Amino acid sequence: MKKFTLYLCFFTFFFTGKSSAQKVTPQPIAAGKWLQTWLLCGPFSLEKPKDAFQQWDHLVGFNNDFLGKIGGEKNPKIKAGDAVKHPNGTAKWQQHTTSDSIIDLNKTISQEDNICAYAYTEVQAPEAGIWFVTLGTNDGGRLWVNGVEVWDAPGARGLTVDDDVIPVTLKKGTNTLLLKVEERGNRWEFCVRLFPFSTQKLTANGGIFKVTTKENGEAELASELSTTVLNELIQSIQYSIRDNQKKVVLAEQRGRDFTHPLNLKISHLQPFTAQVDIQLKNGEKLMQLIPFEAGKRINYTLFSHKKSSYRIALAATASASEQWAAQELQRWLKEISGAELPIQSLNQPFDGPQIVLGFNEFIKTKTDATPPAELDESFRYCNTGQDILIYGGSQRGTMYGVMTFLENELGCRFYTPTVQVIPKRDELVFTHFDHSEAPGVRVRNDFYYEAFDPTWAARNKMNGAMNQRQQPGGVEAYWSVHTFYPLMPPAEFFGKHPEYYSLIEGKRTHDRAQLCLSNPDVLQIITDRIKKRMRESPDYLIYDVSQNDWYNPCQCDKCQAIVQREGGESGINIWFVNQVAEAVEKEFPNKFIGTLAYQYTRTPPKSIRPRNNVVVRLCSIECCFAHDFKSCPENQSFLQDLKGWSTLAPHMYIWDYVVNFGHYIMPYPNFKVLQPNIKTFQENNAIGIMEQAAYQSRGGEFAELKAYLISKLLWNPECNANEVVDDFMVGYYGRAGKYIRQYYDLLQGRITPDTHIHLGLKPDDVIFAGDFVQQASKLFKEAEKVADNDEILRRVEMASLPLLYLKCRKNPTFSRVDGTYLKFNTIVKREGITHFAEEGAPNVEAFHHWVENAK
Repeated sequence: MKKFTLYLCFFTFFFTGKSSAQKVTPQPIAAGKWLQTWLLCGPFSLEKPKDAFQQWDHLVGFNNDFLGKIGGEKNPKIKAGDAVKHPNGTAKWQQHTTSDSIIDLNKTISQEDNICAYAYTEVQAPEAGIWFVTLGTNDGGRLWVNGVEVWDAPGARGLTVDDDVIPVTLKKGTNTLLLKVEERGNRWEFCVRLFPFSTQKLTANGGIFKVTTKENGEAELASELSTTVLNELIQSIQYSIRDNQKKVVLAEQRGRDFTHPLNLKISHLQPFTAQVDIQLKNGEKLMQLIPFEAGKRINYTLFSHKKSSYRIALAATASASEQWAAQELQRWLKEISGAELPIQSLNQPFDGPQIVLGFNEFIKTKTDATPPAELDESFRYCNTGQDILIYGGSQRGTMYGVMTFLENELGCRFYTPTVQVIPKRDELVFTHFDHSEAPGVRVRNDFYYEAFDPTWAARNKMNGAMNQRQQPGGVEAYWSVHTFYPLMPPAEFFGKHPEYYSLIEGKRTHDRAQLCLSNPDVLQIITDRIKKRMRESPDYLIYDVSQNDWYNPCQCDKCQAIVQREGGESGINIWFVNQVAEAVEKEFPNKFIGTLAYQYTRTPPKSIRPRNNVVVRLCSIECCFAHDFKSCPENQSFLQDLKGWSTLAPHMYIWDYVVNFGHYIMPYPNFKVLQPNIKTFQENNAIGIMEQAAYQSRGGEFAELKAYLISKLLWNPECNANEVVDDFMVGYYGRAGKYIRQYYDLLQGRITPDTHIHLGLKPDDVIFAGDFVQQASKLFKEAEKVADNDEILRRVEMASLPLLYLKCRKNPTFSRVDGTYLKFNTIVKREGITHFAEEGAPNVEAFHHWVENAK
């Protein structure tokens, strides 16, 4: 990458009189053309480096001005053939022209080490203006243009073409360039050319301004460009400086004195971002964002040698989840440090530093923050002096802040309900904390068996559930699905009222059918029963009124009239659900009625809109899960429906799928679509996402990893998914993680643009062809060899279970012979796995019958 060295000066020095006559002929400037003719002089001896530190600085003696007797480096009087005397002898100026770009000083000057030489030339500029000098040198060097130093690069380096890009102001006519290059050994060379000035090139790898911080903590808006050049280039600047909470703490507009101290009133080191809007005199506008830190650095010690002077403090009004979070913080800090911090009321007298949890008057005074809403899940943790403050909404925000503090600042990981990685530390010294987050998705439902554990879910910020459960901070629960028949069982109604059910080919039926939604009695019964459910189960946020999990909607004339008017079955579904939602709204103003956009109701209606208290739950069941929604041709109709619902529905909830329901326990390479698909849902205004997975039992393919990754993606769809996977591989599998990661990459790499997988991926699919099984088996053997202990070995064996299953399905006879089937059964029994597929026991029995009776 080019280093953008911005030594830009406005040069006004003019050579006049006899001494300006030069034997070297000025070279006309041509953009990008190499300067090939130079006067060279040397060598001049320098001292050999005495220690390693000198590799970062010029060699001793380089700063000596060897041209002092002929005007000095700033005003040399140079002619070819002239001699320059120096302490070790005499060097002559000699003209050299190269046929290519590089001047080889080893050939033209000397092959000695620890020396330097000068190169001088002149260029002819047609007009005064700004140009770029681009150069490369081996080793370090210094450049003067028209007698003014514009570039200095100390230290050892190799030649890279256009390594440094230096804006300079040239006058009309003749301009002088003097280059000084040192030699430390091996190659000794340079190359130089010029390019016209452009704003794009100026800012390509840097900017006009920077912020520097002095040792006393004071900040200054600075520039590598000289004051003269800044005034030549810039009409005005306007800047604003924001703290870590994006609050503007300083703003100013200037038409001169562009570099100056920043009047930031701060007591301790903290991060800021400066936005500098620059109006150039040529009419162009630039904008720079400059992150920097300023303030006096003060170190605080949270704990040291199993002792801490801190307490954990809560207000008397702290919520249940905030009290739980305090206990979590106390527990894990003790495990990390050996120090047990007391949990006390803020009102209790205390002279020491404290970790204060939950928004209260103390935090309001310290931060001037606005009180968060109870359900606000965003949070902030920061310090004011030695006190650490963690606060957010009282229901879950503060709790999430505590868990993130433990993860970010102390390295804690909560991979599964039973596996945590808690580092041991002797001391924690900090200078500055200030971090805030907000959820990327409002309702987050990680529908893995492993993710149902309420403590794990709270620690990993999962707040959504299909059923109400006791969880720290509570959950946003969605009551049931496919509720037409649970609310109106055919056994109760069909005998006397067949008209309540679908008319199919001229006959009323309840056999794998739906309700007649245009029947007013059906509307009344559903309304009464959903109200009853809402009264009896008040803890849910959303109550479902949706189609059964099959087709056969009603074909009666009244139903089909609405269907035809709205362009599909979703029309009558929304028409019906809207009426239910309107009927419950007065009694339950803060609740929602949910319904499905699923299979035959997936396409949005033409004109009817869901009411504001209706949640549409869109399902992706038909999609290809080898490729993300946007890139796969097979997913375009779903993407179109998603966009349609996003503009139509005030609240859209996603029911997505992340496993192979026919083979929970078989390899399923869909990791690459998880993040882009969640981001697509987020972009289309989804308020909630449920990722349906292996929910009845442990044993799903990479279930622990996928549940953990999904929790991270639902909270922050922009997180680095690869970093999450890498972290899990190391933290959960230890040394074996290296090989598990290789298997993971091998499996995900089986997907090509032409590979499409759906929920029914089978063992004989082409992605498992060739030597996939053999390669994967070798990797698991290596992983088992290096497993750190028996517990991690069991985790490795669990990760290998899908491969064992695949081998049994592909070659059942041999799996009995080579021990694969025996090993599979041993792991299944040990881990208590009850489901190989959503079907459950019948599927398990069929699998064993298949393997045991194969010939």
